Amino acid sequence: MSKYANLSREELVARLAAIESGATAGLTEDVQAQPVAGPSSVPQIQASPKEARIAGPSIANGSLPPSTEAINEEDSLAGMNKSQRKAKKRNEKPFHFPSHPTRHIALLVAYHGWPYSGLALQPPLSPDAPIVQTVESELLVALEKTRLIEGGKGWEGCGYSRCGRTDRGVSGEGQVVNLWVRSARRPGDGGANLDGEGGWKEAEEPVPPKPKPTEEEDAEGEGEGEGEGEPSTKMTQAKPTPVEYPYPKLLNSVLPHSIRILAWSPLSRPFDSRFSCTHRHYRYAFHLRPTPTSPPLDLDLMRDGASRLIGEYDHRNFCKLDGSKQIENHKRTVLKAYFEPSPEFPDMIIFNLIGTAFLWHQVRHIIAMLFLIGSKLETPNIVSDLLDVEKYPSKPNYMMGHPLPLTLHHCGYPDEAGLDWRFGGYDGPYSSLSEEEKDKLYPVAMGGREGFERALDSSRQEAELRAWQIGGSMRKMNQVLGPSRAEKTGGCLWPVGGGDFQMTGKYKPVETRRRGETPDEVNRKWREMKERKGVAAAAAMAAAEGDE
Repeated sequence: MSKYANLSREELVARLAAIESGATAGLTEDVQAQPVAGPSSVPQIQASPKEARIAGPSIANGSLPPSTEAINEEDSLAGMNKSQRKAKKRNEKPFHFPSHPTRHIALLVAYHGWPYSGLALQPPLSPDAPIVQTVESELLVALEKTRLIEGGKGWEGCGYSRCGRTDRGVSGEGQVVNLWVRSARRPGDGGANLDGEGGWKEAEEPVPPKPKPTEEEDAEGEGEGEGEGEPSTKMTQAKPTPVEYPYPKLLNSVLPHSIRILAWSPLSRPFDSRFSCTHRHYRYAFHLRPTPTSPPLDLDLMRDGASRLIGEYDHRNFCKLDGSKQIENHKRTVLKAYFEPSPEFPDMIIFNLIGTAFLWHQVRHIIAMLFLIGSKLETPNIVSDLLDVEKYPSKPNYMMGHPLPLTLHHCGYPDEAGLDWRFGGYDGPYSSLSEEEKDKLYPVAMGGREGFERALDSSRQEAELRAWQIGGSMRKMNQVLGPSRAEKTGGCLWPVGGGDFQMTGKYKPVETRRRGETPDEVNRKWREMKERKGVAAAAAMAAAEGDE
């Protein structure tokens, strides 16, 4: 502000009037060129004394109001402390991602499936169509916004991989992804060892040298006791152990509440969240009584049917075929299939299915058949029959289960994969430590976890209260009118999950229903269609070249 000390009274009044009027034009060359020596240097004003006194140089004599840009900039900086000024200048500086080291990490991701069109990133339906909202589209935006990956390069630019692809409406509470992200660590910084098997990389380009501080910046530093002549108070304190960026906290601050990062793990060994996985664990929730007036499902029959799934079988009749993938082997191994009561809701049952890998919509087809068994419309033998591809070379038509109750609960990895989950920025071994050592490191290894859990539990409580309010209508009706009686329609009813059910006057057994195409037929038709499209595209291209 010292540059305004020698301005005349008229010039100061003119500048203040320009600020109040919001003028943004620059100073004229005439005003800038004249020396600041006194009233004689001010341009002549063709206006009344009162106007001249209020407005200073006017547009009437061909000059423009003084610029407020430089004044506003200096005034805004003058109102900030040193840390705020540094943050402002740092944000204005262009970010150069190749100047930063990167590291390989895994993220533990939870998400609600119902707001999104599946997990995987999908291209727009047409060039003019909006982006398809998926879990990965939101995650990609968050990673770019926090500058953890280089913007504009997509998943290919950061080596991204996921464990399992969930479809539209299916949720996940234990999804695992791995990728390369920006790192705060540096070699020799005093932190955990970075000499892993390719888990950390130096910056691709050297860091640009810092510009020399201006005289004004030097003066600012001296005025605050941290300039050249006086040591910084920060330097006299003990240097903390270097830590990594708190990746969950960074991402959760910009992600929608329907997607949460629960933990991260440093990776120092070769790891791929998909191909390193040894098993996937899916859970499907349902109520034993499909409707208030229908009989409960027979859980013993459902257990009998589920037990027949264990082992390696061809599951072509428990999935949706996709010719574009050209899958020829539909054998999959189911390790466990069991039911358990929900610990939170007494009238809810959880079906658990654990296997090495799964086909498209496999879990939803399996639960649909178990619902028919529990409704006593099919016997448990139907499971064994559908797994016999000689008896059923193609799938009979039946509706698969609703996606809402399905969640990817857990992705299993061997100990040698090296996963070591934590929430905070601590960068070192944690799960192998003693409880005493964990207690010492807890503030940095799990820093912020308590507040995050409070937010999660708040959402859970709100959802349960909404469910209680929704159930109020039925509670009140039963109180006023008494309990309803079982319907005697002569038909049959069975659930399909998610609160939905089907009713029919006469049930048609699965063995008598029309069957679809075999996997070989589906694959062949898709290849023929692709070939026809290729021939048509080639013909159109040739015609276009002929026109030219």
